[in-house]
Amino acid sequence: MKTQPENTSNWFVDKLNLYQAANTDNESLKRNFVVRTHEFNIIIDDLRQKKGKDPLQHELVLGRRGSGKSTLLKRLQIAVEEDPKLSERYVAINLAEEQASIYRLSDLWYEVLQELSIKVQNTLQLRAFSSFANNQDYTRYLYAQIHELLQNNAKKAVLLLDNFDRILENLADDAHLLREILQNHNDLQIIGGSTRLDEHFWRYDKPFYEFFRRHRLEALTFDEIHQLLGHWSALLEVPQLKDYALQNRGKIEALRILTDGLPRTLQFFIQILLQDHNLYGYDYIKKVMDKATPIYQERLNSLSPAHRKIVLELAFLWEAASTKQLVDKCRMESKVLSSLLKQLYGYGIIEKIETSNKNHLYRIAERFFGMWLIVTQGNPDQKRKAKFLTIFLETWYDSHQLQDLASSYLTKLKNQEIGFDKASVLSKAFSQSKYITTAQRDELISHTRQLCEGNFQPHDLPETFGIIDAKIKAFEEAGKYEEALALFDEIENEEDGIKFYGKGVFNHKLNKIEEAEKHYLLAIEKGHIEALNNLAVLYGNQGKLAEAKRYWDSAIEKGNINALNNLAIIYYNQGKSAEAKEYYLLAIEKGNINALYYLASLYHNQGKLADAEKYYLLASEKGNINASYNLALLYYNEGKLYEAEKYYLLASEKGDIAALSNLALMYFENNQNQSKALNLIQQNNKVNEGVKSRQVAFIIEIWNEVFENIQQKTEDILAIPDNPLLDSTLKFLLYLEQKNLVLSCFRHPQYGAALQAQFAPLYYATLLLCGENEDNVALRIPPEIVETVNQIVANVREQNVFYARREQA
Repeated sequence: MKTQPENTSNWFVDKLNLYQAANTDNESLKRNFVVRTHEFNIIIDDLRQKKGKDPLQHELVLGRRGSGKSTLLKRLQIAVEEDPKLSERYVAINLAEEQASIYRLSDLWYEVLQELSIKVQNTLQLRAFSSFANNQDYTRYLYAQIHELLQNNAKKAVLLLDNFDRILENLADDAHLLREILQNHNDLQIIGGSTRLDEHFWRYDKPFYEFFRRHRLEALTFDEIHQLLGHWSALLEVPQLKDYALQNRGKIEALRILTDGLPRTLQFFIQILLQDHNLYGYDYIKKVMDKATPIYQERLNSLSPAHRKIVLELAFLWEAASTKQLVDKCRMESKVLSSLLKQLYGYGIIEKIETSNKNHLYRIAERFFGMWLIVTQGNPDQKRKAKFLTIFLETWYDSHQLQDLASSYLTKLKNQEIGFDKASVLSKAFSQSKYITTAQRDELISHTRQLCEGNFQPHDLPETFGIIDAKIKAFEEAGKYEEALALFDEIENEEDGIKFYGKGVFNHKLNKIEEAEKHYLLAIEKGHIEALNNLAVLYGNQGKLAEAKRYWDSAIEKGNINALNNLAIIYYNQGKSAEAKEYYLLAIEKGNINALYYLASLYHNQGKLADAEKYYLLASEKGNINASYNLALLYYNEGKLYEAEKYYLLASEKGDIAALSNLALMYFENNQNQSKALNLIQQNNKVNEGVKSRQVAFIIEIWNEVFENIQQKTEDILAIPDNPLLDSTLKFLLYLEQKNLVLSCFRHPQYGAALQAQFAPLYYATLLLCGENEDNVALRIPPEIVETVNQIVANVREQNVFYARREQA
């Protein structure tokens, strides 16, 4: 009596159970055989085309569990039995149920003989096993009986063997005898199903090397899944499935990834999708896993404890792992582990990824089995589940759906509608998703900490972006750009583009232009507006002005005011002052402070000092240091010393230490505040000594009658190559009545001749000031510079009088 499918309260489950039960009869199986038709047609067409004396082609169907091997073998059996032309020539023998009892070749021939005798309606009278000298003789006898039956009925046998790899393992001692029989007889064709291509097939020294034609049942294609869903829709009267693939292509592609494109596993997902379409995330995945548990639990229980340990650790690692990694994880000796891995590979539980050396990698062969292990087995390690859930969410949902889910979840989290256990998993999963913004990440973590306060250690949740960002800024301030760059890899979130933008910025700082460009473009894809501006700057610095303008225009359209300013700078550098002014004014209108400064500089360079002063003042009031500095220069050149002093001090207070050097020099040039000037230049040179400030300090020290190490300091100044300030330094020394020191410079054994040639008027003026009348100096002065020399002498004597008044303030 047939057992009726169990009725449940769920309409879809009832329909699926009926569908699966219906597939036990031939008509239903034929009607529902909608995938794997390509492999079916190849094998059946080959059988049809064979002539009587043509050698039979043995076939091997390779595929993972749930890929449709058994169904394909059953469909081949039906075709042979029901096609008049095929059934006239062949008899199909499918040993689906009897395989467990086969451990020798004689067992196989015995079961074939029993089935064959039924098919050809011939009662057998076999000799007893004990009447033979050995098992090999008995095996040959059984095959002879098969051969005789087939000959008598003018047929050939098509032997369909599922799990053929397991049968061959049992027939290890008889493998050569099997091949001998198949080679010498042309009346039995094997079509085997196998989960793997083991050593019986692929090693050249084994009996079945290249003996079988192989057919790999690959993952279902998108079109095949669409076809299958359409078929189920019509058969089960489930209209939701019709065109579901076309309307949800992203989800279907995700299903292909999650299920390895296996029809059996695909059923689990579709079933849950339809009966519990409101489930999402952790609840959804648990429901799917519950459906798979009977199959996978049996598989796991069939393994030894040592094998189970390896399989679980491989699943928890998720990525392919080396033997060395597994030694530490499994706490097993390397030799023992290698042997166990070889056995697991033989069972088809794991797959081996060969590398360029002997350190091969291993992983769970069936992705979905690995997922099931992560979710259901061992101590419920939240980090492992969170990692898996993140992968699942990103694969299953598109970015918009996942953001909606995250927002909905966050609302429940704020209202404390989520329990601690679920929150500790979901918050980690969402916060580590690339589809979540850094702001959402921090909000999720913050509310979860409030919810779970006291229930977990701080390391249970990832760091907030705020904490990571603070570390990045600290590295940036320290000039440790590589370390800052590395921290961005700790940020999984990509939706707001901040991760990519940051990597672009620090690669830019490190002058890794290609990497900077790549990450700016990735940030732009995520809608990061500032990345548009930075990429334009990068292109502008490379002279790619057309590309730069394109991205600045795009940034301006999106409201980036820095882009307005930068585009104005490009126009200014091109000499297009009118266009530059236009964009500076637009940037100012939008509130860009730097544009005030740049517009002031434009006016300053054009000699429009009133306009320059106006915009320098506005920029300075807004905190622009350069504006304060330039305003001081402008006032000084206009003789407004009080205002110049004010803005030099303001610039220095805001961080422009160089302003101190200028202010000290201004005091000197006006013979004011000697001690204050000395203090300012010393303060400057503690943190910002340069060619200019060193010479300013030298002059101001002498002005303050500080002559310590004067000869060495003079030597150091003379040694400065291509010193642009040396003529000013020499003149200032003359103003301070250091004419003999200047003369010693012109007579320096190493530098003197060059100085005389370079500063001839000053040299002759120094000779006259020092009263050097030997060799008629005055008469030897070239006539073309006499006037200049006399002007220098007059100016120096005037300045001697000026600096003789030692004013102190």
